[in-house]
Amino acid sequence: MEKANQLSEDVWVEEIDDDINSEFTLNQSFYQDGFIRFQPSGQIQPRIFTQYQKQIREFHVISDDIYICSFPKSGTTWTQEMVWNIIHGVDIEKAKLQDMELRVPFLEYSALLADQVFSRSILAVAKGPDDFPSGCNTSLDFVASKPSPRIIKTHLCSELLPREIFEKNARVIYIARNPRDVCVSFYYHWRTVVGYKGSWDLFFKSFMNGYCGYYTPYFPHVLQFWSIRDRDNVLFLTYEQMQQNLPDVIGRTANFLGIKMSESETAKLIDHLSFKEMKRNKSVNKDEFIARRRPADAEVMDFMRKGVVGDWLNHMTDEQVRIIEQWENDNLTGTGLDLHLNCNKL
Repeated sequence: MEKANQLSEDVWVEEIDDDINSEFTLNQSFYQDGFIRFQPSGQIQPRIFTQYQKQIREFHVISDDIYICSFPKSGTTWTQEMVWNIIHGVDIEKAKLQDMELRVPFLEYSALLADQVFSRSILAVAKGPDDFPSGCNTSLDFVASKPSPRIIKTHLCSELLPREIFEKNARVIYIARNPRDVCVSFYYHWRTVVGYKGSWDLFFKSFMNGYCGYYTPYFPHVLQFWSIRDRDNVLFLTYEQMQQNLPDVIGRTANFLGIKMSESETAKLIDHLSFKEMKRNKSVNKDEFIARRRPADAEVMDFMRKGVVGDWLNHMTDEQVRIIEQWENDNLTGTGLDLHLNCNKL
């Protein structure tokens, strides 16, 4: 049982007694202590997260912070690069000189992989002491060391975020992606980053049932942010919108951030954000960063695989499509949220 004093007063954890979760956990060796559920949010995290949950909740927020939030594999890196360049005058040359992990730090990194893994990963991409100041023992320390306006990445659901985000109206940009492509991309993520050895069928079943390792279940995560989309400090975007009309998304994001962009800056940023450019850009493709944290038995593949809409068509059987369609309908009916489920390939 976890120590109560490690958790916020309004947070508790539950053990997960489920055969699907047990089978999923046995098919990976990185998180040997398994996973637990944090309530009342319902989000699943590795057991180590208990050591950081309270620190994250009490993290000091600055009013001009920008939090980029998402369920994993929803276009987070793409959004990070877009936002950083909007804030910094589309200084692409500067962006290419410093790794994304340094420019837009990952708030809860230590809570997933422990402090020593965080430090080793950051040192792999740091080019000097200015990139990784002394005294940054955790990812929270590292985020706190950044100058304003800080752009911060997180995959946490809204209920596990620092409480001051909404007290101080710090800006929140949420990026969502259709669950079919998320499921496929998350499968490859687990294979290369965590060393998942199970089948696609087991992964699909685990994802559908909400027992698929960290940050699951999917729909409560997305719908929590959808429910607060009308707040002045929240911008809700989708991956498919970025694929279909990137200039519009750039314009909406710049307006949300209070930035005026010229036509030439917008055109420059559109070119920079193409999948071809992103995949070959060492500051964002995570090749070096992932290499330092990848388990020895994990499959080696690119962090950025395809960057398309509709790859689920290459993976799901007719029966799996039937199952996920029903699951989507059960969760989305009455919400008004359009996750572009009818998009095939873009």
